[in-house]
Amino acid sequence: MHYLGIALYAEGPTDYYFLRPLLQRLCEDICVRESPHSVEFSEVLALDHSSKTNSAPRQQRIVDAAKAARGVWRVLFVHTDGANNPAQARKQLVQPALALLQQEMAADGCGVAVIPIRETESWAIWDGDALRQVFGTTLSDQDLGLPATAHLVESAADPKVVLRNAFNATQPSGRRKKQGTSPLLNALGEQVSLSRLRQISGFCQFETELKLALLQLQILK
Repeated sequence: MHYLGIALYAEGPTDYYFLRPLLQRLCEDICVRESPHSVEFSEVLALDHSSKTNSAPRQQRIVDAAKAARGVWRVLFVHTDGANNPAQARKQLVQPALALLQQEMAADGCGVAVIPIRETESWAIWDGDALRQVFGTTLSDQDLGLPATAHLVESAADPKVVLRNAFNATQPSGRRKKQGTSPLLNALGEQVSLSRLRQISGFCQFETELKLALLQLQILK
């Protein structure tokens, strides 16, 4: 039996809502299909830095948060939105943290970059069935204004607006309308199809990097 502790350092609260259940499901799916071992998982731990490091560079804040949770995680996901230039986002906002983690905490586990080409919401809008279930609607993908192809998902200028417009198309009212999509992102992370996400190039790149980390940890062989 292997134990895989998982942690996430993300850009903002809504990213945690969606990514925590999604990342846990993905790790479980990979290990069930590809690991020769039985693997037990933790829930994805949401990391945050202490107020003492507010003025420190991002990579230092991430490593300090990782050290505070030492012993709890073996895979640490470091998220940033790609803003249509994921290579630059990685270079500036993720790679320095991964390098520092490797330098100071190599024995603790591996860091893995999570970088949607534009925004996290681009992964949430690619599964109309999940959206219909979470939104409680029977509207078609076209009626919801969802992208028709994986390429269009990754080229959508503002996935947050696409998600919000899809939600508004269901004509929400009262408290549900006031709260918007944020409270629904956790359920979307639990429902979105992994097979659909694997049609998106940015997600495939991320999953490949995750598998390499699991190989390094000898979870996969």
